[in-house]
Formats: sequence, C-alpha cells, structure tokens
Amino acid sequence: MNKYIAHLLRSIPHRPGIYRMKNSAGDIIYIGKAKDLFKRVGSYFRMLDRHSPKTLKMVENIADLDYTVTGSELEALILETNLIKEYRPKYNVLMKDDKNYAYVKITTSEDYPRIMVVRKILNDQAKYFGPKTNAGQIHDTLNILRKIFPFRNCNLQIEDLGAADPDDINKKRLVKVTRAGIKYPCLDLHIKRCLAPCVGKPTEEEYREIINKIIDLLEGKYQEIVAQLKHDMQRAAMDKKFEQAARLRDNILAIESIYQNQLVSSPDRSQADIINYYPLENMAYFNVFQIREGKLIDQQNLIIKIPPLEKSVADILQAFLQNFYSDNADIPAEILLPGELIEHGLFENWLTKISGHKIKILYPQKGKKDRLLDLSLENAFSFARQSRAKWEGKISENREEGLDNLGQILGLPNLPRRIECYDISHLGGTNTVASMVVFEKGYPKTDQYRHFKIGLETAGHPDDFKSMREVLFRRLKYLKPSLDGKLVTLKKNGDKYAIKSDKKLLLEFSVQNYTKLKTYISAFKLPSANWEEIIDKIINKFDSKRIYFQISLKQVKKLEKMGLQKVQIAIPDFPALPNREVMVYDKTRHFKDQSFSKTPDLIVIDGGKGQLTYAVRALEEFQIKIPVMSLAKREEEFFLPGRKDSIKLDQTNPARLLVQHLRDEAHRFAIEYNRKLRKKDYTVSELEKVPGIGKKTTQLLLKKFGSLENIKTLPAETISEVVGTKISLKIKSFFN
Repeated sequence: MNKYIAHLLRSIPHRPGIYRMKNSAGDIIYIGKAKDLFKRVGSYFRMLDRHSPKTLKMVENIADLDYTVTGSELEALILETNLIKEYRPKYNVLMKDDKNYAYVKITTSEDYPRIMVVRKILNDQAKYFGPKTNAGQIHDTLNILRKIFPFRNCNLQIEDLGAADPDDINKKRLVKVTRAGIKYPCLDLHIKRCLAPCVGKPTEEEYREIINKIIDLLEGKYQEIVAQLKHDMQRAAMDKKFEQAARLRDNILAIESIYQNQLVSSPDRSQADIINYYPLENMAYFNVFQIREGKLIDQQNLIIKIPPLEKSVADILQAFLQNFYSDNADIPAEILLPGELIEHGLFENWLTKISGHKIKILYPQKGKKDRLLDLSLENAFSFARQSRAKWEGKISENREEGLDNLGQILGLPNLPRRIECYDISHLGGTNTVASMVVFEKGYPKTDQYRHFKIGLETAGHPDDFKSMREVLFRRLKYLKPSLDGKLVTLKKNGDKYAIKSDKKLLLEFSVQNYTKLKTYISAFKLPSANWEEIIDKIINKFDSKRIYFQISLKQVKKLEKMGLQKVQIAIPDFPALPNREVMVYDKTRHFKDQSFSKTPDLIVIDGGKGQLTYAVRALEEFQIKIPVMSLAKREEEFFLPGRKDSIKLDQTNPARLLVQHLRDEAHRFAIEYNRKLRKKDYTVSELEKVPGIGKKTTQLLLKKFGSLENIKTLPAETISEVVGTKISLKIKSFFN
C-alpha cells in the first residue's frame, strides 16, 4: 500500500456511505457500499494474505479512491445501485445487456391513454409493466389484445372536450387533436382495430374500460375477464345474436392462447417472484417466474456478468436484486430466493421503499414454494445450455480452421486432433473434484469425458495447484513412455518369450498352457525400471481371460497396485516355487479405459501460470512430451511454458473460440460433479438427523432413491419396502 492510499484511509469516517475505487487512468473499477466506511474500505488493504488471488488483483489496480457519506445504509444501497448502473465498473456484478430490456407503458394520465413498448422508465405518472427480456413477445401479445380490445396505436395527443350534444352524453364527443403527424382517422378504424377517439367516436369512459381490462390482463387477472366474456357470449347466443357470440368466442380463445401454458395455479391468489440461477464460467443465468393472482403470467431469463473476483451465492443474489428491481415496474409482495442474503433486512427495506408496499424475501426449504425454486433452477439451467449452444454454434463451421490456427499459434508439429482440458471445482475447499474433457477433430467426445475426486487432504483448504498436479498424475500414469523394444517370440520350442530394448534383453520367460481361458507365465524377476510397462505388455500380448505369474515375494505389493491378486487356492499344474507367489490378472474384472489409453496432441489447463507450472512438472516427472497450454479466464489469455508474455487473440478468432468452448465444457462438467457430491453429502447429513437411523440405512436410501427431495415426496409405503415400516414412518414424521 503506497503512502497516498494510506493517507486517504486515515481520513475516512466511521459513517455509512459508498466508496469508489479507481485505477491509474482514473477509471472507476469498483463501487461498494458500507455501514462503516472506515472499516470496510480499510479491509481491502489489511491482511492481504487472507484475500483471494482475484481480490488481490483488484487491490493491485487501485491507484485512488473517494467516498460519499450517506445518512443511512439504506441510502448507501440506493446510491450504490444508481452509480453502478451509470459507470458499470469492471469488478462489479453487472446485468448483461440490461439496456435492451423492454417495458409496456400505458399513459394513464391522458384522456385516451396510449399503449406502447419502451426501453426506459420515466417519472411521468404512466403505468409500466416490466422489465421484459423478449420485446418481440410483447409486440405479439399487444397485437392479439388489439384484436380483442381495439385501443389506439398512434401518438396523437387527444383531449376530450365533452359531448357534442350536451343533452346526450352518449353521442359523439368533441375532441382536440394535437401532434397530428398522420392523417386521421386512419385505416385501423376501418379494420376494427381502433375505436377512433381521434374523431370522438367512443366516450372517455368507454375507452378507459378497455384500457382497464388490458391492465388487468397484464397483471394476470385474466380469469375474471374470460368469465365475463363467456357470460356475454352465452347471453348473445340466447338472444340469437350469433355473430356477436362468435366474436366473443374468438376473443376468449385469443386470451386463453396467451395464458395457456400455465405451470403454476394457486387458489391463494399470491403475488411472488421465484428466482433461481445457474452459474457457468463468469456468467450467472437467471430464471424469474412471475406469479400474479396465483398464476404464472410470465417468465424472464436474464444474464449477469460475474467479475473476476470470488463471489458467494449471497453476493450474486444481492447484485441481481439490485440490477433487476432498481428499474422494475412491478415488484410483488414476496420474492423467493435459493440462498440467504447477508443483508436480508436492508434489502427488504430497500425493496419496500422503491415499491411503495411491504416486501418479504423468503428462502423456502420444503413444500410447494421449494418445488417452484427447483423448477426455476431447471429453467435457469436450460437457459444457460441454450445460450451456450448459440455461442458454440458460432464456431461450429470454423472448427477445422480453429484447429489449424491453434496449431500455428502454438507451433505444434501436427494438427491437434485430440485435445484434453482439465479444470478444478470445489466449494470452499470441500468436495474438490476435477474434470477431463476431450475434443477430437474440434468436436466434444462426451463418452471420453472423465471425473476425478481429489484426495481428502485438500478438504477445507483449497489448493488448485496441488489438485491440478494430482489429477494430471492420475491421468499421465497411463501414458508412460513405451519401450523401444517389442515383445517378440524366440524360436526355441515355441514357448520362449523375451522383451528387448535396443536389442538388449530385459526379460525372458516361458509360457505354459496358453488357452483362451488362462495363461501361465514362468518365474522371472522384474527389472527395476519400466516394470509396469513390462507387465502391461505381457497382459496385452495374451488374450486369455486370466494370466498367472510366478512372482518374487518382494514384488507382490508392486503388482497388487496394478490389479493383480494373490491366488489363494493351490493350482496343481502351476504350483508356487520357493520364495515365490502365484498372482493372477483377471481381465474380466478390469475395464480398460479407452479414453486414458489415447495420447492427446495437446493438453489445455483452465487457469493461469501457476496451474500451467504444475502441469509442466507432472509431464517432466513422467518424462512425457505433450504440448501444454493454459487459458486464464480474466482476459482469456493463452499461456505457454517458458514464455513470459501471454498470447491474446481477437474475440472472433476461431482458435480462441475453440479453446473457450473446450474450457467451458471442462468447467461445466466439473461443476456438475461437484454439485452431485454436495447433494449426496446433504442428503446423508439430513437423513442422519432422523432419530434412530444408522449409516447403513442412509446408504440404502441414497442408493435406492438418489436424493433427499425424492425421499420427501415418496409415500411411507414405498420407503418401507427398503428400510421397513418403523423407520419409514420416522422419516416421514421427521420431514413433515
């Protein structure tokens, strides 16, 4: 920390407010709020060893800072939200393309209100609905509504001056039209898409009745309108006004077509937003179910960009609330979230203030609301997958070019036909896992993807470098350098074999009783070097189901690591010699991993120089020469061994897009496995809370039903089939 920053820190008061971090160019790189500015800002520059590498990177870029004192923490939150939207700092969580969101605007203050689609909320006493992520869908909905309720679609300023005949208010109105940029009345009158208030045809009350019905529909109150239309249709039919009845029938069908895909129906007429998200790389893909009057009236899919700093679930959710609700025209009474907010009370107060009514933030753990959160998560995952598929589609036709460019950039002798990418995933050091994904000829080879569960010694103490070293050691052991010599037959009685390297005899042995079922290998002594390779060659040479070896007692432990087992029953035709043990390799019990048996043309590591260094060390230890590179997330830079500077490619470069796709697949695959393990641990821990349930019972339930959510929804009779009636009743009683 330089003297200038130290001087600034001493002047910061113990007051609530917001602070702005700036880089050497004077650009704002981060905006934050604080209950105590002195403590919060100072924490960035104290105890640096406790910060994550990404946070340290931001602190390194801070060259200046300033702050604004506010009257309360709530005022600080409001100011922070506005400033983030204005400056869009690099290290803040930002809504992606939030300027493109659309709103339905109804100019309720006019005598004859207009309905339009806008991109911004103004303080103009109009009624807004939104934000909406699909403007095209809004236009389609309004087009359907105009067929049912013929509201005007122009920008004429129309003022009602009263009835033309004072003695009959139901006749033509006198109106004053300004901003007449078009000739009126227009074609909409003749095709019955407008009641033509511009020439005084409807009364102000008649027109407002139409607008009020549209407002009700946009608020989800469509069932009342449909019920009234059905009543009117039946009356028209009884009066033999069949054309009118048919028109009303068409209107009913049109309204129901808008709301036909109802996923949620509740008799309590609740008002709620159900929010969940799926993180992928530096993006969080959000799904928002909007429940109004107990019905799902809309679903929004949104993306927020997570900055290159470690962010918790609470941080991401709080940032989403700030981005989404700061310009939201319709905030319901309840907001359901998948994780608890650190500043729960502050955000409830903020939402209450900007909405004008009481807001509750809930975190359902069971029941219908919890199931709605699960459904929202499924939709968020689907949205993320669709978004990635669109992105991947951009490079689908350039994969060959991408491979060629990548080979040239990295200076590879051959085209990298097979590329393997590795990534580490954990949550605070727990359930650390790794993924290996494979691309062949530029396309994912999903059947050759592999998971790795990293050793327990890293639990609670995340170390991506050591984790990367472990996974590469476990992978590279299958790619040890092959011997120069080959397994050859010595023509002496037809049963003598030898392994040679550079014409040097490494091992000689004889074979007895070679059949499809079993092969007996005579006693021999393994050399100190390449013994695993030698055993592999012998096993692969003979296609018998079982291969027996007479091995020195000192070598038993070595071969046990390779999957050989000691023979417990004496074999008359192949007895054990003095100081020898008979061991067998049973091919029917060992699956040969086709993915591990192939040598990649390129290894890609998700990370920066640190992860790359550990990968290079692993390759050197195994004496394997395979090209390797790493891809850092922050700037999407390529790092190569022995090269100080990174390689930065244009965003549209096919090589960069190909490696990004590879890295994203590795990240996705690792996260899915990590979540699977966490869900399993959660199920076990929750079940163990049930009085009288043991570890064995927990394992049986987990194996049979998979997850705690599945167990909760099952009837006691189904559970009792696995663990008995007594325990099944205890489980149902505990969770209900």
